[in-house]
Amino acid sequence: MARKSEVLASSISHLLNIKMMKLQDVWDCIGIQEEKRLERMGSVKMYIMELLDQMIHEEELMKQQLKEAIKNWQEELQTLCSELLLDTYKADSSNPLQLEKELRNKVDALLQEKNGRMKEYETLLKEDQALCTDLCKTPYYIPTGKVPSLQELKALKDHLISAAEEKKCRLATFLGLRHEITKLMADIDHEPDTTFEKDAVLEQEDLFFLSDGNIKSLEVLRHQLEMKKQELMAAQESLKEQISSLWNRLQIPLEQQNMCATGSIYQINTVLQQDLEQLEQMKMKNIKQVINGIRLELNTYWDKCFYSQKQREEFAFLLNENFTEEMLKVHDEELLKVTLYYKKHQELFDNIEKWEHWWKQFLEFEKKASDPNRYANRGGTLLREGKERRRLQKKLSKLEEELKLHIEKWETEQGCPFLVNGQKFMMHIANQWEQHRLKERCVKKEDGIVCKTPLKRALGASNTPHSKIRRLNGNSNFTLVNNGGSTCNQGGKPPLSARKRDLSRKSNHVSGQLNSTTLENP
Repeated sequence: MARKSEVLASSISHLLNIKMMKLQDVWDCIGIQEEKRLERMGSVKMYIMELLDQMIHEEELMKQQLKEAIKNWQEELQTLCSELLLDTYKADSSNPLQLEKELRNKVDALLQEKNGRMKEYETLLKEDQALCTDLCKTPYYIPTGKVPSLQELKALKDHLISAAEEKKCRLATFLGLRHEITKLMADIDHEPDTTFEKDAVLEQEDLFFLSDGNIKSLEVLRHQLEMKKQELMAAQESLKEQISSLWNRLQIPLEQQNMCATGSIYQINTVLQQDLEQLEQMKMKNIKQVINGIRLELNTYWDKCFYSQKQREEFAFLLNENFTEEMLKVHDEELLKVTLYYKKHQELFDNIEKWEHWWKQFLEFEKKASDPNRYANRGGTLLREGKERRRLQKKLSKLEEELKLHIEKWETEQGCPFLVNGQKFMMHIANQWEQHRLKERCVKKEDGIVCKTPLKRALGASNTPHSKIRRLNGNSNFTLVNNGGSTCNQGGKPPLSARKRDLSRKSNHVSGQLNSTTLENP
């Protein structure tokens, strides 16, 4: 089947023949000679040839332009695929016109994608620049002069999300530090005096660079202000203690004792300092009363520190009646020394007092245990007392171990033994137990009870043996069993004196009181 273009070309040839025949008819009508006809026919031919040549030339030019356009599109397409990191494009068209159109459309699409990437990149880059400026960080790097890939754009977006989150965290940290710093400055009455302090406290929050260095500097500033506050608070406590001490020494009435100053810590300290200065002036006017008050305090601390009489006499000014400023200074220094010594070893002294208290309680239980009237055991009293006695005995043992460690530390620091009544304190404890054991044996002998195995207690042991008494059902005979496994039996009723002995004689055998404790400390 012939193409339409071929049919059209055939019709043009037919049309040309018809037109030439019509020209012949016109020439015949007007009487054009053969020579003129040939001349006119030549002109027609020349016109037709020129027209066709021109058309052919134009079409050939178009053909060449198509070839060049295809080549250019292919080159540009190759460049775009390379810039966008895409695979080489393969065209589907076969003839030049369709190929040129396909390549041109593809180039347009890739140019749009390229421009879109570059525009998105510029927007993201501006956001990154702003964030990095606030955080004082280096912007995200993408090589210049190239189109960012999809992976690079995604990485930049992830970086922006991370940077924004970091800015959020740093901003929260900054606001928290700023609040704390502002409050601390108000507490200690401190005005910002450096550029950094003014930027951190006085400027708007969005004008402060949230760099790592600035955040760390804020933390350092907060720490410095906290230390300053602690120093002021410590000074305040010291002022209060001095004022309270002077109130006591000067015997100021309670209704006149007032430390209700308000304001910042610095302002309160200023008021307290003024009050202290006034009291110091009063102290100098009442120096005798003050020195006597200090002497009372000295005796109190000496008692707490278990000072021996010899140690107390080493302070030669205790009985001096020359009440001068120099004498007051000497007393103040001695009081400060013994106060610091007590505070340093307070745990040891408290444990010694605790041991004495528990030891007295323990001896009271032992005294009750030796009372013959305890066998009535009404309401389970005997069981409760025995349980409490054993519990107290364990507490004493544990406390003695702690005391041993504390005393060893004390002796290492002081370079001398820790003495009580001229002997080491742990030996003093052992002697107390030994005295108790001997008294216990004496009481049992007087009661007519002979134990096969004597009761012993090594220093630091957790328990001291105690007897358990069990009355036989319906029988006046009784059996005494101790924890060591020895058994003492006695038949018949005990003598009347065992039940009705004077309690005062019993208490003389089992004393619940400790000898006055005196520590000879250097």
